[in-house]
Amino acid sequence: MSTEMIEELAEDDVPPWAAGTQGREHELFPVLNQEEMDLLRPYGEERHYAQGTNVWSAGDISAFFLVLEGAIEVIRSGVEQHQVIATHYPGQYLGEIYSMTGGRALVTGVALEPVRALFIDSENIRRVIATEADLGEKILLSFILRRMRMIANRLGNVSLIGNTETAETADLQRFLSRNGIPFEVLNPERDHSAIERRLANCDIQSNQWPQVVYNNKVLVQPSHREVAEQMGFTAQLDCGVTYDVAVIGSGPAGLAAAVYAASEGLSVVVLENCAPGGQAGSSSKIENYMGFPTGISGQALMGRAYLQAQKFGAQIALARELLSLECGDPLHKLRIDGGDILYARAVVIASGAIYRQPAIDGLDQFGGVHYGASHVEGELCRGQDVAIIGGGNSAGQAAVYLAKRARQVNILIRSASLVHSMSDYLIQRIDRLPNVHLLPHTEVKKINGDQAMQSLSIVNNQSGETSELAASHLFIFIGAQPGTGFASDELALDSKGFVLTGNALDQDHLKSSGWDLDRSPYPLETSCSRVFAVGDVRSGSIKRVASAVGEGSVCVQFVHRAISDDDQ
Repeated sequence: MSTEMIEELAEDDVPPWAAGTQGREHELFPVLNQEEMDLLRPYGEERHYAQGTNVWSAGDISAFFLVLEGAIEVIRSGVEQHQVIATHYPGQYLGEIYSMTGGRALVTGVALEPVRALFIDSENIRRVIATEADLGEKILLSFILRRMRMIANRLGNVSLIGNTETAETADLQRFLSRNGIPFEVLNPERDHSAIERRLANCDIQSNQWPQVVYNNKVLVQPSHREVAEQMGFTAQLDCGVTYDVAVIGSGPAGLAAAVYAASEGLSVVVLENCAPGGQAGSSSKIENYMGFPTGISGQALMGRAYLQAQKFGAQIALARELLSLECGDPLHKLRIDGGDILYARAVVIASGAIYRQPAIDGLDQFGGVHYGASHVEGELCRGQDVAIIGGGNSAGQAAVYLAKRARQVNILIRSASLVHSMSDYLIQRIDRLPNVHLLPHTEVKKINGDQAMQSLSIVNNQSGETSELAASHLFIFIGAQPGTGFASDELALDSKGFVLTGNALDQDHLKSSGWDLDRSPYPLETSCSRVFAVGDVRSGSIKRVASAVGEGSVCVQFVHRAISDDDQ
């Protein structure tokens, strides 16, 4: 997929990565020739549908349908009357991203007249995409463009009901957005009639917010996992299954490991407690990643990697948290929230690092505290005063992005300048933005407000002078702590809790961890054999997206070696 697919629409109210489908009807809805249709036949089965019947309904497991005779309408059912999204005729096919990943359909397909169609399930359409190169590329591109259009036009049967100024609703909005779900937002304070119509035929009537409505199913104040499982965009894990490789985390390092391992024939499961992309996925734009001279949003880049991993057969379980990792021989044991247990011959820890929470009075009391600056946060901050804590590249990218939407952006740093912590191109760009201001030697002591954040109590760490700074949103990009809460005592960590690997492990580490192999740990291998650590969670790693991708991909060759050692 080329960079032209990601077009920046700075003042639009849809994510830039969800736009850019105008004038691309021939790629959105291609007509296959006879040769291409014949290539598909071995992968599916013919089915017949009477006029007026549902070929599939929203909520069914999504699949691929090639129209051989007749016509099929794609329909969205929402607050208003049914809306026809597209009509497909012989030679055209129906499906989008979930047809490949096995998620639940977001729209309904109806036979406009008697229909004969070729049905292909998600497993076989993945085979088509992976093995029939030219046709597979055409299908995958159309799937991506269709989902982009669905997001841009909110075409789906998903509604988020709640006030996005509250932490709970904003969290669900961020979760749905980062997982690429098309949805509408209804505010109970102003969208009364729309909410009444939306809930009229639903299974639950409740005045507790937020709610996620999918078809006629209502989830009241749901967890991420409840939403993901109800909508079917997380892999269904079978307890007790053994995989060749289990990858913990789906940031750049984790997805790279999944892509390379799955493409080389290993069975792969990826465990992710939120959404694909890690910290990189919440970045408004990455401008120093090779191959994208105009930059690319973190979510767009990670979204491509996410699809690529699934294309090769990796199972990705979203909103699933790893509780504990027990090193074993020959299998490692992974305990997951909900009581599920999986086994893996090798494990790749790519759980990343989490921005630290500074000691600020009131930090947990307000919904306007953020640790990433994506489209969702940008829309919440439109026309408001915001503050950013931190002087690294993530803070700089956030400042540049938010400056297009917020009234004023203040960058608060403890040191005197940005020179030693931020890339020069970002410093120059910030210097040219009239509504971005740098406050050196400044720390936040308290967040002030009633229902919502209104201001910050700040102090100059040189003079001790205190003052109040107007802010309705606070972005935090300082320091990081490793995501290793699941780690066992067998994994050697450095003094800051990051995972030691390869040559960084000395004999004392190996002895205390029970290492009993004749060989030394491979590069990126931890003190537990066949467990590897890559990306930000690894001690000594370079905190760059490109470095994480490199480690994740290179790691797979050592996974092969370690598994081969056990087989001998």
